[in-house]
Amino acid sequence: MTTEPVRTYRVNRASELLDVSRATIYRLVRAKKLVLVKVGERASGITADSLERHIASGMTENGR
Repeated sequence: MTTEPVRTYRVNRASELLDVSRATIYRLVRAKKLVLVKVGERASGITADSLERHIASGMTENGR
């Protein structure tokens, strides 16, 4: 059984796509609006699915 790799965006790229700061990306993760996963020993990324859902929802950085 094989699993498909999870597509991710690095935090910097996610912040560029949403036009928000890195701090805001981490706030959205804490608010469970974005999903952060470990990509390597020292790296992490935002799942593409959660980022796309957030963009599609039309929500602002504050979740309004």
